[in-house]
Amino acid sequence: MAMAPDRQVFEAAAGWYVQFQAEPPTPAQQQAWQRWVDSNPAHLAAWNQMEQMQRHLGAMPRDLARRALTPGQNRRQMLKLLLIVAGTGYVGWNAQKYTTLGNVWADYSTKVGQRRKIELADGTQLHLNTQTAVDVLFDDQQRLIRLRSGEILVSTGKLGAQRPFIVETRDGRIQALGTRFSLQQFSGSTRVGVLEDRVNVQPTSASTGSRILQAGEGIDLRSDRLGAIHPYRSSQAAWINGQLIVLDTPLGEVLGELARYRSGVIHCDAGAAKLRVSGTFRLDATDAVLANLQASLPISVRYFTRYWVSVGHAG
Repeated sequence: MAMAPDRQVFEAAAGWYVQFQAEPPTPAQQQAWQRWVDSNPAHLAAWNQMEQMQRHLGAMPRDLARRALTPGQNRRQMLKLLLIVAGTGYVGWNAQKYTTLGNVWADYSTKVGQRRKIELADGTQLHLNTQTAVDVLFDDQQRLIRLRSGEILVSTGKLGAQRPFIVETRDGRIQALGTRFSLQQFSGSTRVGVLEDRVNVQPTSASTGSRILQAGEGIDLRSDRLGAIHPYRSSQAAWINGQLIVLDTPLGEVLGELARYRSGVIHCDAGAAKLRVSGTFRLDATDAVLANLQASLPISVRYFTRYWVSVGHAG
């Protein structure tokens, strides 16, 4: 088994990562980065871990990223944060059960760009989206799914219906009331959407009351509170069919979704990010989607490496 990259290598990878968050690399920077990645397998392993953290954490918060890209103390603080996370593997929640390393031992999981459908013993159909990990714990008392990371869609089965069906995330518990629903785990919240029937949503904090969601409703669940109920459309679950369906959506958000299904980084400048997009896109052909977007919008798509794509406004 290959040894994990040491701190010096992590520091170099984190340095490249923070630098590339600022703006697309120049040709000279791109060549220097490629030489560094190719020079040692540990360099590629460290860079891949930076990418894995980005995907697992749901991308760096914009305000922190913006401050990290400026010279001086803020950039050094963000670099330090990346090193701490990379060096420990800790990404929040419980260090023993819910870490990136712990996901290796999940009952079911998917890699970047992979989707998977599983039928459980009670007839439940469980769809796993890209980079998702779950545990399934069925006993005489309950049917429990633990969402470690990623996104799932659940269609509950009828066998053993006398036992409650519960999905547990780091932010709380969601009990199905004979239903079809989706959950997506972010770094600080869980997004719940109901397609059929109802679910009961309960934050981790015992002092916070629960709420019942009806079909067509969604909510963002945090460990200590519930957000406002918002509409949830069936098109938001189109990923189970390998599709991304958007209507008058900012390009920046569309690219953020596409980035979940490919390794590396998609950088989008502010001008391009504001352009509005409508359409149905294939999640298993992100390069073709980028080409189609370039053909239909005033943008340029540049590939510096297979891991780094830059989208800019061409108007």
